[in-house]
Amino acid sequence: MASKGAIIVVKKEKDTHFLATQGFSKEINPSDLFKDLNKKKEQNLFYINEKNTSINNKIKEDLKKQKIKILIPLFHKQDLLGVFCIGNKFMNQSFTDLDVKIMSIISSHLTKALYNHHLIKELDSKKREISLKLLELETLFDISVAISSVLNVDELSEDVLWRSVGILNASKGMLLIQKKDNLILEPISTFNWDEEKSLISKKLKVFQEIKGNKKGLFLVEKDKTTLQKKLKESNLIITPLQVKNKTLGYMVLCNKETRKGVEEFNSLDLDLLMALSNQAAVAMENAALFKDITKEKNFNESILSSIATGVITINILGEIDSINSAGLKILKKEKEDIIGNHYMYLFEKDEEIIELIIKTETKNEKNKIVNIPFLSVSEETRINFSTSPRVDKDKKIKGSVLAIEDITDVSKIKKTFKRYVSKQVVEKLLEDDAKLNLGGEKREVTVLFSDIRGFTSMSEKMEPEKVVSTLNSYFSLMIDIVFKNNGTLDKIIGDELMIVFGAPTSSKDDTERAVKTAIEMQDKIKTFNKQQIIENEKPIKVGIGINKGLVVSGNIGSKELMDYTVIGDTVNLGARLCSAAGPDEIITSDSVWFETKKTFNYKKLKPIKVKGKRSEVQVYKIQK
Repeated sequence: MASKGAIIVVKKEKDTHFLATQGFSKEINPSDLFKDLNKKKEQNLFYINEKNTSINNKIKEDLKKQKIKILIPLFHKQDLLGVFCIGNKFMNQSFTDLDVKIMSIISSHLTKALYNHHLIKELDSKKREISLKLLELETLFDISVAISSVLNVDELSEDVLWRSVGILNASKGMLLIQKKDNLILEPISTFNWDEEKSLISKKLKVFQEIKGNKKGLFLVEKDKTTLQKKLKESNLIITPLQVKNKTLGYMVLCNKETRKGVEEFNSLDLDLLMALSNQAAVAMENAALFKDITKEKNFNESILSSIATGVITINILGEIDSINSAGLKILKKEKEDIIGNHYMYLFEKDEEIIELIIKTETKNEKNKIVNIPFLSVSEETRINFSTSPRVDKDKKIKGSVLAIEDITDVSKIKKTFKRYVSKQVVEKLLEDDAKLNLGGEKREVTVLFSDIRGFTSMSEKMEPEKVVSTLNSYFSLMIDIVFKNNGTLDKIIGDELMIVFGAPTSSKDDTERAVKTAIEMQDKIKTFNKQQIIENEKPIKVGIGINKGLVVSGNIGSKELMDYTVIGDTVNLGARLCSAAGPDEIITSDSVWFETKKTFNYKKLKPIKVKGKRSEVQVYKIQK
């Protein structure tokens, strides 16, 4: 029967707020009260009718002004979670011992509830942190394995840059190397950056700050640094390539691309790029060391040349005395089950491998066999296997070095490509594996995006089975046309198709075939719609956008889940041209028009504004 009450909780260390209030104005400033109670750490401290002597006079006066008659601190062990305040009873009645007992019970339950709430929030927060950290570690592990296999500094810098661009979906990037006794940073690898670049000094304030803090940073439009002005870009993220206390150079990425346009980089992007840069710096340092080591000894060359694969060493008796982590992963065994055993036990199901090792032991020569089944692991596993004599500094034979390269994924990729590209393209790839660059490469392609207009709203009125059936029939017709014109199906996103001409193999008429494909697709849709009308179904309308330009193509993702695709500003513009195309329209960029204007009829349209572009883009519509 009290006239007012309030529950005030501690939100952070020095931050409090009203969890609930009735009758009290929120003008109460409980900071001094919490400070006083925290000092006392008394869990059974009550203030009743101004009789409690354990609260100082100033606090008493504050409570008296607010007409607080009962004050109960909510302690969990030594932690003050909040306070429970009760005002006067109606009719100026006094509080009884029973009232106090009831409030004590209520406050005890409230304390437990608040504590449990804090625990749940903290658990959820930790769970999210762990999930993000696990994803980051898995990504970094896969990348570190990939880049550790590249022992040429130039190739490595290209590999590191395009992987970084792919992970953060940046539109541009470059690696700058710091040369001794030279103030100018040298770009050793660039992506989508113009050939003519400003001279960038390592004495710029941005680089000095990074070097001092040993941590990267990201810049936004409001920063207006000298580096931003020199590069003529607002959104940048820069990380150092450092090994211990040595800075090798810097990675600079520009413009985080999304479907909504360019976004600013954030702290999570910075953490991920820092970890990748650290891995890259170590790999680059190792690559430089490897270059020197290979000049000294053939033995080191045989070991380090296969460092990215499984490496096993056996002694003169044929017993295994070491194996690297890659070897354990390929063999799918624990280290304890391998070390000390004879190699015949390890390769008991693979006679070819055993014969190769015996040949090396007897003739003291290197031997190699490629693309063989590795039955000791599984029937599906395929490997390249090599053996080399193991010698000491005095050239005495001490055993053998075995190298296992798992090529199972390469075989799977070849099979998988048959589902995504035309038969002619697959045959070319199988004839020459060098045409399939698993590490990624820059190349000029033509990209085609097609999208069903209004399909989302249309599908809401259809049965789920009918939606799937309609899409399957539509996609089947469209993909047949794509494969007939030797296009590569990159991906299907909802009702949208992304098609590439020029990757993984290219021809002089890639752009012409892309336009021809678009026209045939629109013609086939008209036939498809006639059948839809006969079946009393709604016809569909499709918009198509085509663009041509430079991209990075390759397998992007992790070892567990990878996707052969193309990335870059060319792809983003192609998607936005598709969005700008109306029903039954084919919209192309200036580069496509210029390449095919003598073959097809075009209508020049007004330039349009697209996200991610400062100036308007000239577009053309194909006239049938």
